[in-house]
Amino acid sequence: MSVQRGNGRSQSFPFTTRIAHLPEGPVAYFDEGKGDPLIFVHGLVGDFTHFEHVAPAFAAGHRVAGLDLPGCGISSKPPTRHSIESYAKHLLGWMDHIDAQRATLVGHSAGGLVSAKAAMLAPGRIDKLVLLSSAGLRRYSRPLQWLARAVIRPELLRVSLERLAMPMLDQVFVERNEYTAKFIADSLDRPVHPTLMEMAKVFHDLTPDLVGCEVLDSARRLPMPVLVLWGDRDRLIHEDGIAELASGLPRATFRALSRCGHMPMIERPAEVIEALRSFLTQDQQRTRKPDPGRSSTEPADQMAA
Repeated sequence: MSVQRGNGRSQSFPFTTRIAHLPEGPVAYFDEGKGDPLIFVHGLVGDFTHFEHVAPAFAAGHRVAGLDLPGCGISSKPPTRHSIESYAKHLLGWMDHIDAQRATLVGHSAGGLVSAKAAMLAPGRIDKLVLLSSAGLRRYSRPLQWLARAVIRPELLRVSLERLAMPMLDQVFVERNEYTAKFIADSLDRPVHPTLMEMAKVFHDLTPDLVGCEVLDSARRLPMPVLVLWGDRDRLIHEDGIAELASGLPRATFRALSRCGHMPMIERPAEVIEALRSFLTQDQQRTRKPDPGRSSTEPADQMAA
């Protein structure tokens, strides 16, 4: 399948884009290499090309794959309402389609919450779980949760996104480099309409789940080894949530990347690759908890067990 320019996704992604015809509609994905499957799940209104600087590093020893979730990227845009659970079930169904009965999941942001939910629904199918700047790790007030469920509407979100797109992009990264500059250019290389309305629908559908805290509340339902990886300047991840998660996960490793924002796989791909390689090759996982006395500006790459 050829991918046209102007759709906001990276044109330099190195793997072939394939199409799976699932009951929910056509789904775009990539699937390359041989070995234990390593599946990448993108964040809110993203697409699988967000992992272009990370996934290829593992193709020599793993089967690497990823998909555009429904409503995102170039997958189908069904009118039905999305939820984190429906996305998780869709992910598992797509894994059936590509005959990946077991896999390690690497989920970014909302994709981290989707991956965690899939691991809760089918723990026997997930070998390891990587939560990369994951949603679901922060507790929001009840009034804010009510506001997210009752007030926010797609049209209001569309107008907000149109006005705030660039300011939001400026908040994603801490350091400017060739990777972040390319990502911003790719993001702006898309038509305003219908893109904004499609994005607004996904935002609207998922917001009630995203302001919840299912990963924190259900951490003990994740028996597999878990890597929690985030940038220490990520404005969406709160240290209290990390500390709470550490107390609930039975087999977890925590690592913060210093001077990094919400998209480490774009801003600091080499460090993400190194962290993933270390995690994937560990034979025995030890529970490692972040030091509650550590300053948020200090690198947390080496945390005491």
